[in-house]
Amino acid sequence: MKAMRKLVWMLLAVSMVGFTSCDSDDDDWIDDGGQGSGGSDEGGVATPSGSGTYADPWNVAAAKENQDTDYKFVKGFIVGQVPSGDLEEAQFEAPFSGTSVSGEPLTEGQNILIAATADEKNVNNCLVVQLNPGALRTGLNLITEGNAAKVLGKEVILQGNLEKYFGVAGMKSSSYATLVESGEEFGAIIDPDGDFNVPEISIADIRAMHQGSDITITEDKKLVGVVISDVVNNNISSLKQLYVAAEDNSCGIVVFCSENASFNLGDKIEVRVKDLSLENYKGLLELNGVPLVNIRKVGTGTITPRQTTVAEVIANIDQWQSTLVTVQGEYIPKLDTGTFGADKKATTNTIKDGETTINSYVSGYAKFYSETVPTGVKTITGIAGVNNNTPQLNIRNVDDIK
Repeated sequence: MKAMRKLVWMLLAVSMVGFTSCDSDDDDWIDDGGQGSGGSDEGGVATPSGSGTYADPWNVAAAKENQDTDYKFVKGFIVGQVPSGDLEEAQFEAPFSGTSVSGEPLTEGQNILIAATADEKNVNNCLVVQLNPGALRTGLNLITEGNAAKVLGKEVILQGNLEKYFGVAGMKSSSYATLVESGEEFGAIIDPDGDFNVPEISIADIRAMHQGSDITITEDKKLVGVVISDVVNNNISSLKQLYVAAEDNSCGIVVFCSENASFNLGDKIEVRVKDLSLENYKGLLELNGVPLVNIRKVGTGTITPRQTTVAEVIANIDQWQSTLVTVQGEYIPKLDTGTFGADKKATTNTIKDGETTINSYVSGYAKFYSETVPTGVKTITGIAGVNNNTPQLNIRNVDDIK
């Protein structure tokens, strides 16, 4: 059966010869759960057709009928985008624009609308598609200068997971697209039955690939590491975020998934890295938009923290980020309540080691945010991190302070 699957995918690859190839925070907009009516009532909804394969993709109507299915192919015309979380504000004509959840102008759009016809201007007849970070988003978003002239009104085949987006039928975790007319490709087709029988590459070698500019990894390899973040206690900025350290804790990296991940503290995982985007996000190096199908658990592991000082963490943050460290110091809460944090509001506390201090982030969704911070000099273990190019040392749970 496995050999048959490989044969099918090899035949698919052969059928695509002649195509040219090119290369956190994505969907944090407000989801109001409503269905807007941006644009006019022109256009219409076609009869559902297709089977969801590359050779026979679903049309928009069929994609809406087949929600909660993964790694399916859909065909439609790129007709617009949603600039914020409100479908009522759908845009169908240039110039296109948008704002982030913090209100800042976007330089790269995060979604597109596809429809059965190129002149559709009714958002109710469209499928909203989340563009995964990397080649897909860079190539197909309508905000980047020159993109609208290139792709607006063009027919496209997309692969992704069909699920609600902005509260309505949509596609998320898009991994691959090709423009039908030109044959230009973006991203890579995901084989959900693909194996991990590829060479291993160290996290150190992955990190070394980033030479000041974000890249798309072309090597067909996998990294192996141990999850050091704690999804259960949830002191992370996103449920999509995994901190993964080398087994000897010599280096680490953030694996930012395309959807929420459930890997636990201590899980030993493999991550297929081909076609992933390696990015510097405000000083923190990460693999961005990683499909969950690219990750699998292969066992468990124990990471021994580096015994060090706050001063050394700060001095070595570029090399030690996303690894586990232990220091001696005082954990000083920011809030007058003396607790680690506040409900649904991030808090930046301080760890003081002699005269040197470092920030310590606590999520407003961390399970321990309401607990009282212990006083006095303690042994503090945490993940060396970076936020806005500023070093951090973030505990994972209350047991990290002893």
